[in-house]
Amino acid sequence: MISFRCPVCFAALKQNGHSLRCEKGHTFDLARSGYVNLIRSQKKNHGDDPEMVRARSRFLDAGYYQPLKRQLIQMIRARQPRSLLDSGCGEGYYTELCESLPQCDCLGVDLSRQALKTAGRRCPHVRFAAASVFALPLPSDCLDLIWSCFAPLALDENARVLRHQGELIVIGPGRDHLMGLKEILYSSPYPNPPAIFDHPRFQIVDTAQLRYDIHLEGAQAIHDLFMMTPYYYKTSLQDKQKLLQRTSLSTPVHFQFTVLKKQD
Repeated sequence: MISFRCPVCFAALKQNGHSLRCEKGHTFDLARSGYVNLIRSQKKNHGDDPEMVRARSRFLDAGYYQPLKRQLIQMIRARQPRSLLDSGCGEGYYTELCESLPQCDCLGVDLSRQALKTAGRRCPHVRFAAASVFALPLPSDCLDLIWSCFAPLALDENARVLRHQGELIVIGPGRDHLMGLKEILYSSPYPNPPAIFDHPRFQIVDTAQLRYDIHLEGAQAIHDLFMMTPYYYKTSLQDKQKLLQRTSLSTPVHFQFTVLKKQD
């Protein structure tokens, strides 16, 4: 089993009652929902706040992205990893697939402690840590597989913690993702640009796409989707008002899967 690393001295953390403790005595309590907080900053809140977590949970639990989850499960099972990480796991909607991999050492990392409270309850067999994906509390060369689904992508850290020939699955927006939403918000919406992966330690070995239409009924579902997107922060108040007037919404969802293999 892979041990989380102490954020102070990077020594292995071992469970000691309801805490994790390293050989130098640095101790980190396990939350009631099971995750360990390895964020050293004294800032009160990191990552998504409770309202954002609730919005994403409502939307995802309604099943709109279930086909994405099924395709990800198939890709992971085909690779038969012994160890994996959901990097930027949020509230654990996708991490939940680990519950069907009993022989695999499964980990999740996210900045939001609010999200990890939900993830810990959703996925009791996964070990979670509150930490940055750009400073993973993990030893080098320890993982077979990482996936990053609509989360910040930390290629340097991913390369560090993956074993030789380990794989990284990146899921992000395809060209037409949420075009129906953007057509309401903006006068001249444009397609999403293709993702660019340029890193000396990774080679693209596979790509896939998934596209289908979803229909949302009710202002709550529309607002929940909007809160999941970067447009929530970037859209003017005037343009946001256009969405508040809607009680239904149809839009394509378009996902791009890219598989990168670590090269040494």
